[in-house]
Amino acid sequence: MTRKAIGVGVAVLVFGPLTGCGGDTTEMASVSMSATASVSAIEEQDAVLAQEARWLTAITAGDRDTIESILSPDFKHITSEGTLLGRDEEIASIVPVAFTMNASEQTVDIVGDTAVIHGVNTLTESGNVLARERFTDVFIQQNGTWMALSAQETAI
Repeated sequence: MTRKAIGVGVAVLVFGPLTGCGGDTTEMASVSMSATASVSAIEEQDAVLAQEARWLTAITAGDRDTIESILSPDFKHITSEGTLLGRDEEIASIVPVAFTMNASEQTVDIVGDTAVIHGVNTLTESGNVLARERFTDVFIQQNGTWMALSAQETAI
């Protein structure tokens, strides 16, 4: 079974004082609220990517217990070969693997309690590329935790 890795990027926002705003506190308040909203969105994206990274580490280690804690009860996975696996089949197929998964081109979109990650995963072993896959993972937030709902890979 192949999956993808996510390198968790850290985004840092630096907000400086507004110059030339003429002391208009209304303008300052709207900028502050916007800055807070941006920081919150970045924190949520980081939380989704952290859960993705935790999932990928568990996959390569063959850690079924961790994977069970990440997959939602309705989880479905379409593999790069086109096979549809349900949650139980996915968990049963997990064994430790020797390859590494290196993700690139990653984006996270969050709408409400749903997050979608898109990217490209390169699977390597001993420096040799085994496969490249474009992937989409969908997470839903349940009780404050991002749970994997769906995964799909396409060989490229």
